[in-house]
Amino acid sequence: MDRKTAKEYTGQQVLLDEGEEGTYVGVLLEVLTEPKTPWSGKVQITGVLSCPSINLNNGQGVHLFYSADEVTEVAGRKISLLKTAFNKSFNESFADALKTKWDSLRDMNDKNDKYLSIIQQELRKINSEHVIYEEAFVYYQLVKKGRNLYIYDEQKRESLSLEDCPFEFEVEVNGQWKTAFYKKGFTFETLQQENVELQHGSTVRLNRAQFDPYRILLNELDDPSLLALEKGLKKLGIGHEHSVYCHNSLLIKLLSSFNETSFSGVNFLSYANETNQFAVQHHYERTILENEPDITFDRFEFTSDDGQRVLTSYATHVSKD
Repeated sequence: MDRKTAKEYTGQQVLLDEGEEGTYVGVLLEVLTEPKTPWSGKVQITGVLSCPSINLNNGQGVHLFYSADEVTEVAGRKISLLKTAFNKSFNESFADALKTKWDSLRDMNDKNDKYLSIIQQELRKINSEHVIYEEAFVYYQLVKKGRNLYIYDEQKRESLSLEDCPFEFEVEVNGQWKTAFYKKGFTFETLQQENVELQHGSTVRLNRAQFDPYRILLNELDDPSLLALEKGLKKLGIGHEHSVYCHNSLLIKLLSSFNETSFSGVNFLSYANETNQFAVQHHYERTILENEPDITFDRFEFTSDDGQRVLTSYATHVSKD
């Protein structure tokens, strides 16, 4: 706004642009002109149009550049015409500005989540999902307590029983880390079917990517159940790499089932590709048996956002004898 226009708008509302410090509304009280210098205006602040940038490091919340009814001198280059009527109180306008900021950040967060999901799916396709974690591996010590064997995290002081542990471990053999599965006692078996004997205090490690609830679910499923899931995914033209979300209640029940021999529930899975969203309900039942294979039931109900529905299932054969 030039000084001539500014004089015409004396006594009226104007907009003050302070860049990253936010934009404000005020009444132009006076136009200050000095020879051979840019003009400025004396303004009384009445409202907030947009919030300033938020500094996460100062811990002071949102710091406004101006306060309500403050009278200040502002450079003319920062003053412009207010194109729409403004009739809110200072606090009402501040609340609206905060809401606009909230919506903007939430939309940005939703977009970022979608970007992260796409990146994670691409990493899954090339079996490199572990690179998105700060440290690819967590290291544990083998600890024997009574008859039971545990892996123990010294940093978090947490332990987990190795009995029926579904994780894919790595053990050190001749100075090299090799993938291995827990077998029994202190014995681990590599992918080459080589038995590796460890001892109390030995170190094993886990890839952090295995803590992903979806991967844990896949590891827990029996082969026929996994094939049933993959059959349904294939019918819809998607695969594991399109996984977006997994609520794994089966894992929770397995971890808390030490005194239970039978449980059931539902897992909720979601998938997405470039054009569609897919929801899967995984209904499961488990009966834990001592000296024979567990009784298993899995049913997968698939639904796409364009109305496609698929049902697959697997159940162990239970003898009536």
